Amino acid sequence: MQKIKLIIILVSVLFFNNSIIAQDDKDKEKKEKTPEFTVDAELRTRGNVINGYKKLPTDANYASYVIEQRTRLGFGYKTNILEMKITFQDARIWGDGNLNTATGAFGDSATIDLKEGWAALRLRDNFKLKIGRQELQLDDGRLVAKRNWCNPGLSYDAAVFKYKKNSFVMDVALSYNNSLLNLFAGEYDPIKMKSLNYIYLKKKFNKDLSVSLSSIFSGYQPTGAPNVLQFKTTVGPYLKYNNKKLFIKGEFYYQLGKTIESVDVSAYFLNAEAGYQINKVYIGAGIDYMSGQDSNTDRADKFQAFDILYGARFKYYGNLNYVVTPASTKYGGLMNPFVKLGAKFNKKNNLTVFFQMLQSAKDVADPVNAGEFYDKNLGSELDLIYTHKIRKDINIKAGYHFAFPTETMEAFKGVQPGTSETPQWFWLMFTFIPTLFSSK
Repeated sequence: MQKIKLIIILVSVLFFNNSIIAQDDKDKEKKEKTPEFTVDAELRTRGNVINGYKKLPTDANYASYVIEQRTRLGFGYKTNILEMKITFQDARIWGDGNLNTATGAFGDSATIDLKEGWAALRLRDNFKLKIGRQELQLDDGRLVAKRNWCNPGLSYDAAVFKYKKNSFVMDVALSYNNSLLNLFAGEYDPIKMKSLNYIYLKKKFNKDLSVSLSSIFSGYQPTGAPNVLQFKTTVGPYLKYNNKKLFIKGEFYYQLGKTIESVDVSAYFLNAEAGYQINKVYIGAGIDYMSGQDSNTDRADKFQAFDILYGARFKYYGNLNYVVTPASTKYGGLMNPFVKLGAKFNKKNNLTVFFQMLQSAKDVADPVNAGEFYDKNLGSELDLIYTHKIRKDINIKAGYHFAFPTETMEAFKGVQPGTSETPQWFWLMFTFIPTLFSSK
């Protein structure tokens, strides 16, 4: 709770003193401009042939044929002082309705969800407060992301204080979650963040170069301890350089604090990537490194497996989603050298190729063979995604993903070593995102 108090004090000092809240004479003279209204929609349907997504297949499994659909309807309101957005969403699997009889399928008892419901109020020229259910993303989404690939996407209930002046940006986010309107402190699911807070600073030096610093405070509530919050702090810089030909990106984060079991945390993450655009072809390479728990040397009183919090998984560590939490590699961390290729055939068609070589960062003990350790090589994965843009609000995408898992990956996924088959996943996705109405 001390970290939340410190953040609240900081926000109070920065945003709620009289020099910020009180409008100066010039601000008072400004009138609210004519509102702009928008209505937008999204219909996204994705058909999948799955035989190895998240889980390794064996000869006892059969491919799954599944169709996902997401429908969104959003209403926007905007003036120079106030902005609001309300988006309703239905995310479903074809055939998942629970209102059915022998004579027909009549729908679902609970399908509509609130994807967004927020208001942003301008406090002064450079300050605004955005509060409510909203999408959040820090930089490339390694730690906090909207994760729009998954069918429902990811939204956060938060208050975000925003400052922007020229090329400098500062965001301060606060959240505190409950599952019910508790009259006294109550239980909360220990796998969900009870509180997500951050301070984000970004400076853009020119059109090509920017540097940012994130400090994220994530709190979890242990089962049976409604008055206890265990916080982890994740802090580090992000650098990006892109001049349309040369692309360089690097980020480093250090994690400290406590796990939900009250074990001290000391973990880190590193990413480095460089690429070059040659005509219509992009060639890039890089590496991800997440620290892990070394079964051979590390002390049990330190948790050294890095947690990527609510960051993106699918786009960085293999589209087959074999690495999603520290437990995915038995807390051995991850080292992931990768190569990216991109080909833009014309304005409407492009292809991306992503090859990864997944490895444990640290030694992981083999529980079956005392004194021995698993081989660090987890396998490799190849991801292919083709995009065809019919027009700016309609596109078609197709993806094919397959991997070559090792016996270590099989053991980590609970499959008898040597019995898995080649994991594969094919999907075809249609996306329609029209603006139905705009008062502009």
